[in-house]
Amino acid sequence: MPYIKQNVDNSAHRPPKAGPLQGVKVVFSAVQVAGPFGPHLMAEWGADVIWLESVKNGGDPLRNYRQAEADHRNDRSMALDIFSPEGMEIFKKLIAEADIFLTSGKGPSFIRRGITDEFLWAINPKLVIARISGYGQEDAHPDYLNRACFDGIAQAMSGWMSQNGMPGGPPIPGYPYVGDLFTAVYGCAATLAALTRARETGKGESIDLAMTEILMRLETYNIVDYLNDGIIYDRPGDKDPVQMAVGVYKTKDGFLLMNVLGVPQLKQFFTDIGLEELYGTEEYPETMSYIPMLSSKAPLIAQKIDEYMLTKTNAEHEAYFDSIKVACSPVLGFPDLPDHPQYTARKMFVEWETMKGENYKAVNIVPRFKVNPPQIWRAMPTYGYDNETILEDLGYTDEQIAEFYEKNIINHE
Repeated sequence: MPYIKQNVDNSAHRPPKAGPLQGVKVVFSAVQVAGPFGPHLMAEWGADVIWLESVKNGGDPLRNYRQAEADHRNDRSMALDIFSPEGMEIFKKLIAEADIFLTSGKGPSFIRRGITDEFLWAINPKLVIARISGYGQEDAHPDYLNRACFDGIAQAMSGWMSQNGMPGGPPIPGYPYVGDLFTAVYGCAATLAALTRARETGKGESIDLAMTEILMRLETYNIVDYLNDGIIYDRPGDKDPVQMAVGVYKTKDGFLLMNVLGVPQLKQFFTDIGLEELYGTEEYPETMSYIPMLSSKAPLIAQKIDEYMLTKTNAEHEAYFDSIKVACSPVLGFPDLPDHPQYTARKMFVEWETMKGENYKAVNIVPRFKVNPPQIWRAMPTYGYDNETILEDLGYTDEQIAEFYEKNIINHE
């Protein structure tokens, strides 16, 4: 796997000109995952991302987790007391130069402390503002406005968790952290969409991202079928709740996920499982491209599929399904991934040196950008690592920076 050596000179404090977002400046004040992960993606894609951490308690508590190194590579860290008079002046200068400001917390936490949209736009009319919370900003119901929300809470509250688990069993949350990560990715997309418009018009945007609402929007057919037809699907477990022959199946030597979809594929599959007489009947016409889970012969079909899948190994099924154009994959574990020929060809795993001198491995930057390829230019910064450079670029002198440290306006590890 490629090796990325951590820089030690001053160039380690300023991002290189690489990636499609080079020239975009992002400032964010958020902790854990739902808030920081979206700006982090922008940092991977070339934006100059300044991670504002509290001067108290060593910054973001996510630093205590192993994943932080992967989730904050390419970020720049500044430990700043935003709400002190001097810190607020520094914050205003950062906002004046920023394209995007993102924050997260319990409801309108920054708004309550005076950092309203109007306050920010008075400094920078073109600023795109993104605010992430569990239930929304100022128009949320009073009972929920200031309520704490984490990933699992959002899954439970949105109905998402009710759709996951084994048939007849208890609801199960989705991992890793779909509420946090979907919110972050959705926020990244919405923020960049707003930035496109702001650059055209010179007028900024404010985006209200509620974790519960984003999960609800992504429930697709589950919630649509209920709202329109009153259908509530049983928790599907390892199978698709709508289509048969779609899901995880036990084979001779492991587990394989397949998706039998398409008219010619379905015709062949009915033959393979020994039920060719069903194909072309009124319930399973020749124009059908999938097998409905609610059809009358579903129990028999399910039995035949299970029996058929046990007759071959994963490799045998994979070779055959490839020949009839049925999508499938063995269920790979993490030990199968680093040396897998597909991921080796795509250079999906990288290694670099952390700022503490340790080797660290993670997944490479995705997606691929051909014309403006991004790069991993630095490890996760230590707490407050970029204070001096950021302040120098804002026009502060060495004497002023020293005074800020003395007053604990800024801090570092």
